[in-house]
Amino acid sequence: MFFALAVLLIQPRVNAQMAFSTEKIALIQPASLDSVRSAANEITLPTAPNPADATIPPELLPSAPEPAAPVNVPAPIAFLKSTTVSVAELKAERRRNERLWMGLAIASHSAATFDAWTTRHAITTTGAQELNPLLKPFAGNASLYVAIQAGPALMDFVGKKMMDSRHRWVRRMWWVPQSASIASSLFCGSHNLIAQ
Repeated sequence: MFFALAVLLIQPRVNAQMAFSTEKIALIQPASLDSVRSAANEITLPTAPNPADATIPPELLPSAPEPAAPVNVPAPIAFLKSTTVSVAELKAERRRNERLWMGLAIASHSAATFDAWTTRHAITTTGAQELNPLLKPFAGNASLYVAIQAGPALMDFVGKKMMDSRHRWVRRMWWVPQSASIASSLFCGSHNLIAQ
């Protein structure tokens, strides 16, 4: 329960490492300073004609650089088709998650009410005591039913925030806080029944 709350509040930033092919690096990465200097040294400005140049055979004269072959980059269309999701699909998934969230919220508050009822029943019938220091001031009267709802309400809030997180793994785990709240309330309520 505390781990989910800490993840929601802290949300560590993860730097994605991307792998590129050499062709993409050549397209993305600017030329280094050394390669720019060497290219600048190779460029010669035209000078006045020199009669000594006329006697140099043509095969010894510097030739023009050959044009580079064009780089064939795969079309991004094939990649986009596999990851394209329509707005209607996103809205349907959002509605489904909100319905599940509401169902889990109802279940967690119901389980907390069951825990409060079994606690009050154990206190009044067998003289048991509330061991939770946060709920001990409320255990003597019916305000326990209201006070015990704070935990599930907090877990509902955490689950809703996780559902809207920018991290995919957090968005997939939004149901964990509410499920933990349900499990703990049911465990405590059944423990109260067994202890009687």
